[in-house]
Amino acid sequence: MRETVAEGFYPFSKDELDKLIGKLLSAAKVKASASIVGAVVPHAGYVYSGPVAAHVFGALPKSGYDVVVILGTNHTGVGERIAVSPEDWETPLGAIECDSEVSGAIVNGCEVARFDELAHMYEHSIEVQLPFLQKVLGNFKLVAISVSSDINSGNYEALGETIRDVVAGKRALVIASSDFTHFGAMYGFRPVDKDEAAWVQKTDKEVIDAVVDFRADDVIALSRASTVCGYAPMAVLLSAVRGAKGRLVKYGTSYDVSKSKDAIVGYAGIVFEK
Repeated sequence: MRETVAEGFYPFSKDELDKLIGKLLSAAKVKASASIVGAVVPHAGYVYSGPVAAHVFGALPKSGYDVVVILGTNHTGVGERIAVSPEDWETPLGAIECDSEVSGAIVNGCEVARFDELAHMYEHSIEVQLPFLQKVLGNFKLVAISVSSDINSGNYEALGETIRDVVAGKRALVIASSDFTHFGAMYGFRPVDKDEAAWVQKTDKEVIDAVVDFRADDVIALSRASTVCGYAPMAVLLSAVRGAKGRLVKYGTSYDVSKSKDAIVGYAGIVFEK
């Protein structure tokens, strides 16, 4: 069982967490769509990115999915480059069963994918998505995949194609977990000294447009230039849901909450529908 490690990102009290997610979903006021097959969702602390995440999760159909595949960022740099978790996962809202059949088929079908739990042990990017999914979908099976940024784009495409083939015929949701531009001295990225929030928003829009338009090579190049951390999961997602139509449902930044120009992170909620 993979236990919770993302302390500080969301409340570890079951009641407090349940109430917070309920409040965020109620505030989002979005209509559910049964045609959603993919999404990009931020993975920062709920106080900052929760409202954006809620606009995605609130749009998911109440009928649910057979399996949810979450592609996470590897912030720690440890473990396999493409690491499929073999474990069930736990949050304060309960346990989530690993879809061992789908996970095994992905590992068997993609030569660069490996079963590996080390990459997931201290990584938050997948974990923070789970309480929202539990609140909205109830029971579902999970495939958790950590994707490193230091592999070539062909590997991203190969993994995405494998996922698409494996989940064909199933009610499947594929999520790429990503924050967008990380601006400020603490991130080693401060290219402008005025109108910082507007600059971040403009820079993120270029990446968002590339995601929605399925321009994976541009997503990778623009993200590397602007410190977007989840371009690897997003590149895999674009291969996995090829043929769907993408649209931005919500954008925001940490500046909206903190009003601090010293550190600004962008958050985009994007859905893909067939």
